[in-house]
Amino acid sequence: MHFYFLILFCFLQYQLSISADDLGQVVISPNKSLYQLDKSGASVLLIEKKEIEGSTATTISGLLQEYGGFSTATKGSKGTDSSYFNRGLARKYLKVLVDGMDLSDITSTQEEPTYIDNISRNNIENIEILNGSQGTMYGGDAIGGVISMNSSKATKIGLTQENVLEGGSYGTINNSHSLKFLNNRVNLSLNIDSERSTGYSSFIDNGLSHFEKDGYYIYGGSLLSSFKVNENLKLNVNARSYYQHNEYDDSFSYPGDSIYHYRYDKAKALLVSIIYSEANFNHKLTFQPTYTNRINVSNYGRYEYDGRKNKLEYLLSTNLWGLNTLFGIDYLKKSADMTGKLADQEIHSFFSELQLKPTPNTNLDISGRREYDNNYGEFDTGRLQINHNLNYSIILRASVGTGYRTPTPYELYSSYGNTNLKPETSLTYDLGGELNFFKNSSNLYLSVFETKVEDIITYASSKYRQTSSNLKSNGLELRLKSKISNKVSTGLKFTKTNAKENDGDNIVLVPKDKVLFFLNLTPLKKISVNTSFQYQNKSKDTKYNELPTYKSLNLYSSYKFENNAKAFFKIENLLDRKNIVNRGGGTSENLGYKSPDMSIYLGIKFTN
Repeated sequence: MHFYFLILFCFLQYQLSISADDLGQVVISPNKSLYQLDKSGASVLLIEKKEIEGSTATTISGLLQEYGGFSTATKGSKGTDSSYFNRGLARKYLKVLVDGMDLSDITSTQEEPTYIDNISRNNIENIEILNGSQGTMYGGDAIGGVISMNSSKATKIGLTQENVLEGGSYGTINNSHSLKFLNNRVNLSLNIDSERSTGYSSFIDNGLSHFEKDGYYIYGGSLLSSFKVNENLKLNVNARSYYQHNEYDDSFSYPGDSIYHYRYDKAKALLVSIIYSEANFNHKLTFQPTYTNRINVSNYGRYEYDGRKNKLEYLLSTNLWGLNTLFGIDYLKKSADMTGKLADQEIHSFFSELQLKPTPNTNLDISGRREYDNNYGEFDTGRLQINHNLNYSIILRASVGTGYRTPTPYELYSSYGNTNLKPETSLTYDLGGELNFFKNSSNLYLSVFETKVEDIITYASSKYRQTSSNLKSNGLELRLKSKISNKVSTGLKFTKTNAKENDGDNIVLVPKDKVLFFLNLTPLKKISVNTSFQYQNKSKDTKYNELPTYKSLNLYSSYKFENNAKAFFKIENLLDRKNIVNRGGGTSENLGYKSPDMSIYLGIKFTN
């Protein structure tokens, strides 16, 4: 705190020259408030509605794999639980938020993952991928960054609705309906979605036995609402719920009979925010309860897991003498029931951030957090971010931050648990910039990064254990996009990731090289065609054997036959390659899990 007061005192001695800025792309995730993307020192990737709709992906994980250092390794059809990574760090190090709500499963083995493929793509307005350690704003489990998905809201006065119907390969039917209302006091959006499929066999067929299809179904709904009580007071209420059932294959079900291997997932979440603004002060009080339920059924038995989280957060933000300041306190309680084994965890935190402008073209963010955990005492994290605009064409960014991940209830209190475990800690560096050229028709983004995680928790000899080992992930990201004409745009995305444990083994399922080339065409006013080719290599399976090179050519095309209606089709894996994306198990006959063969989907979208 002395450091904060010193910084505040020094900068108040200067007349900070702050010019009026045009509002460009705006993000929320870096600072928990509206923030211009071109002024952020954090490495943030914003995926907007047009890109989401123009993607050939049928899942959130498939969509995210088209961007940055995100990678995924599936184990079958959409309903299965995918492993996913960002810049080489597994999902246990990633915080995922959907409309501000944390839907993570605190009872999952070693992790607290969010099952992102249970979230429908149809109603997502944008996705923010915030790279690097974000512990100061989001607490533990954000060593590898934050993924924030935001649903669409009403933008037109009155009542509007949107319908999407899509069907295709593997007996897949996907439907969603949105009802929106807007006036000068109320913004309301109600979304209902469902999907089911007969699925496919996730195992590579070795010709020795029959492989059945693994089907799934998912039903869900969400509510976004904002009520303007008066000029100073606003109330936000968000809610989300889903229920899914899927059959699956794994190393225990080999050669695979999903009659005895299936799973149910339920999630319910509510977020209520009261926002009061007066003069130069903004107060925000948020309460968020979450409930998750998971049931695994196999020939070994039926296992049920319940998780509950209750979070209360207060934020105070203000601008004094050109200095943006944020103070926050929060309380989080986790309660887990793992087939009769109970676990509780309570966390109290306070955090703050100063946003400074040492020069008219430089933005400096300094943030810190102190967290009190009833199991582990207190922890401190800090973050420094700087952004400098050399001119209208060049932006430089740099950040450094610390983070940590506390052991999960499963790691502590399950039959394999160990109550002597301590948190993992991390240090992250990020340096990059972007260049706009050819009269802003082209953009080049380049970033180098490194994250080191200490005191790794591993599973060995039927028990979770703390080790003195560490993992380190470093590499670079490059994105180039260019608008050649009003009808043609193209680009290249490249990520090189060196993710290794200190014993020299690569982090499993993380590709070393990942390249995506895209070409978007608008030959006629009503027709659009998007193509992409993805390549990745040097990924290791769970037994540290190298997986085959992954290649996928994809196509999306749409025809807008009315102002409020369009038809579309998409083809995944146009080359019909048998891409092996995961492998393991205890027998040599298990050749691995494959991604879908060539898949074709047709759909229609109406808005009125």
